[in-house]
Amino acid sequence: LLGRIVAPRGKPLDGLPPSEVEPKLRLAFADFKGMKERTNQYRSLFTGVTSVDFSVPVGRGQTMLFQGSDKEKDKEYLWADLMCCQAGPGAKSGPVVNICVCPTPAYAMRLRDELRQRGCFEDRCTLVVAESETSGAQVVAMNGALAMAEEINDLDGEAMVLMDLEPMHKLFSVLADAAGQERIDRGIVQQIEASEWTDFDGTLLRESIAERRKIWFNLVSRATNSIVGGSVSLLGWLWEQDGGWQHRAQKSYLAKIEAVKKTPRIDEKILERMVDKLKEQAAAEGVPLTETFDEPAIEVPGVPNWEIEELKSITDGHILLQPPSNPDAWSWYLEPYKSLPRLGTDALHPALLSVEAHKLRLKMLQGRDRQKMLHLSLGEGGLMDDPRKLEMKFVELLIEQPAGQPLDVVGQCARLLIVSDSNVDPLKAEGMCTSETLSFLAAQLLQSEAGARLRQDIVEKNEVSQETIDACDTEVRSWNSA
Repeated sequence: LLGRIVAPRGKPLDGLPPSEVEPKLRLAFADFKGMKERTNQYRSLFTGVTSVDFSVPVGRGQTMLFQGSDKEKDKEYLWADLMCCQAGPGAKSGPVVNICVCPTPAYAMRLRDELRQRGCFEDRCTLVVAESETSGAQVVAMNGALAMAEEINDLDGEAMVLMDLEPMHKLFSVLADAAGQERIDRGIVQQIEASEWTDFDGTLLRESIAERRKIWFNLVSRATNSIVGGSVSLLGWLWEQDGGWQHRAQKSYLAKIEAVKKTPRIDEKILERMVDKLKEQAAAEGVPLTETFDEPAIEVPGVPNWEIEELKSITDGHILLQPPSNPDAWSWYLEPYKSLPRLGTDALHPALLSVEAHKLRLKMLQGRDRQKMLHLSLGEGGLMDDPRKLEMKFVELLIEQPAGQPLDVVGQCARLLIVSDSNVDPLKAEGMCTSETLSFLAAQLLQSEAGARLRQDIVEKNEVSQETIDACDTEVRSWNSA
């Protein structure tokens, strides 16, 4: 499979001869592993994207939901970075394979060429292309890719599957329409008046959260960190329908306002102030209440807002991406305050734990809370009471990273050590608090004696000693603005 473009059942599509290895049969639509077959031993999946590895870390065997900002550009510029994922510290002894479900043969060819330029296609990548662009064929390809990943898992390897989840939404909607109409025709359910459809936002079956959740759950639960074997990690992507969030948020605020107006035995002036307060909150969140936003039709590209919210509840975490600050240079631009890592013990167990990334993330979240209280837009120096004070605008440099420039663990740790110190004079200089300055400083740190110790610790020990952290702090504080 390595270095190949194949159909969901393994047939080569790249013009190269088929493998001479005897083929093996696996179920494409297989049952997911039970809890007794899984382990909670945490192993990091290093993406090379600092904002992800630092604030929303992905563990091997987890399902992480990515909510992108532009479907075409995200697939063109960002997916290749994830396909470059390496084994990382603590990986199992078997093969490391990154599998991407490609929407078309043309996209697979472009992605293959990009990965070849980066030197990682032949040794750890497989591209799966559906037999057509219909939602049914795409779903077959998604499950075929997971079956391949499960074979890698059985070989004590680490498999990652990257896919667009929208075909699942489309397929269920088609089936729901057919099944719902059939149930009405047979008299199993009663025909519902058109006025009542508004409350359901669709058909009775289509909006059955329980029915959809079963189908989604069967897919996302195939990600596993096995007791016997390796892991299957699933990185699923969705893009929201235009206008979906505005419709849902507007509907919520209008309902709250109506509920307030119906409050019995309350003074008119107090009632008016309560309504005005809700309108202010809506305006602050960018929710217009004067114009009506209708629920997007099923034909509108993307997935409804409500379905994305449901998916968030059954995946291990979600990552919300914003449009880049420069639309002409696509980049990873993560919204760390609305993204959420896996809840539970792993929530504070980031990939970069060895340089206290978990403490820095907590301070960052607390700092944003204080910003809101102080009505600040960037955060002031020394927001926290700890001796290692936090400069919010330093840490927020980690949020955006140019596409096509994934970092190794050493480079990520160097950046974290720099921004976690509020006394970095070069970043304090006027106009110099930029990601370019941070990249330059990280290179400077890694060229120093302290940086050499940092690299040695990570490579040889898979952790950074306190002595090395102190040495890096001393090096960073020795820099001047020039």
